[in-house]
Formats: sequence, structure tokens, C-alpha cells
Amino acid sequence: MVMGRVLLAAALLGSNGCATLQPVKNPVQFIPRANPQLVFVTYINRTKMFVAQPRVSGDSLFGTMHGRPHAVAVPLSQIRLIQARQLDWTRTGWLIAGLTVAAASSVWALGQTGAGESCDNSYYRETCPR
Repeated sequence: MVMGRVLLAAALLGSNGCATLQPVKNPVQFIPRANPQLVFVTYINRTKMFVAQPRVSGDSLFGTMHGRPHAVAVPLSQIRLIQARQLDWTRTGWLIAGLTVAAASSVWALGQTGAGESCDNSYYRETCPR
């Protein structure tokens, strides 16, 4: 029971680590579907900025400058790259594999407690039946 709770807590805490900043392939479809709170924009002139509450309308990206009340409206043609937090399947796979190994090791270790002791190796040799 306790092990199940530990594994559940590890999965919940680790799931946040499974999301990384990744390039958005099609911002016109991704932003309305995923509704990210924040995207990282790299402009053609290589300047960068976080855009909060992004939305795409027509051929432009709209939002606000992260941490400031200034509105942002930029034509998509002026944007080199848009990145957003997205599920990282590689990290997720490693997390699941690690949790599986940890759970299996714990079950194995618990099963080995006291197993394999003989009277010759026992601390209580005098109580062993002969």
C-alpha cells in the first residue's frame, strides 16, 4: 500500500518533467488545440521573447509580453520559431522504465527479506533444529 503511494507520488511529480520546450510545427493548429499559457518566440532577426496567452488569428500571433501588460501582435512571417512545453516521449519512456525497475526491485527486495538463511549462517544457531 505504501509502495503504491510512493510510486503514484513519483509519477505525478515526474510527469511534469516529461514536458520540455519543443518547436511547434504548425502554430495555426497547435495553439488553439493545446491552448498553451506561454510560448517562446524567436523572430527572424533572432530576438527572442515569451508571449503569454498566445492566440493565432489570420496570419498573426497575438498575446501579451510575459510579465508585462504590453500587447503583442506579430505576423507569422516575421517569426522564425515558436516553442512551447510539450510532452517529451523519450523522457516519459525513461521515467516509466525507471519507475518499473524501482517497483520491481522493491518487490524483489521485500521478498528476499529473511529468505535463504540457513542454520549455519543464522545469528541464532542454537535455536535452529538439527
